[in-house]
Amino acid sequence: MNTAKVKFYGALARTTGDKEVEVESSTLRQVLNQLTLKYGESFKERIYDEKGNPKRFVNIYVNGKDVRFLNRLDTTIKHGDTVSIMPAVSGG
Repeated sequence: MNTAKVKFYGALARTTGDKEVEVESSTLRQVLNQLTLKYGESFKERIYDEKGNPKRFVNIYVNGKDVRFLNRLDTTIKHGDTVSIMPAVSGG
């Protein structure tokens, strides 16, 4: 397994109580599964829609690259990678 750093931003950092954690995973799907186990239902509700897909207003990046342009949940995680999870901010 590979160890990756996960950074949380905005409301998600308040939900988890952490700004940064490390997880061992080989895919983004495994990263999110581990985070769901660690942080529980409130984390899951902020990340996933009713079909179990990441919500479209939750931006997830691996080493600064949007996973929507990589392999989404099947994006490979390598040792030392940084996963950033940012809920979109709206307002007016």
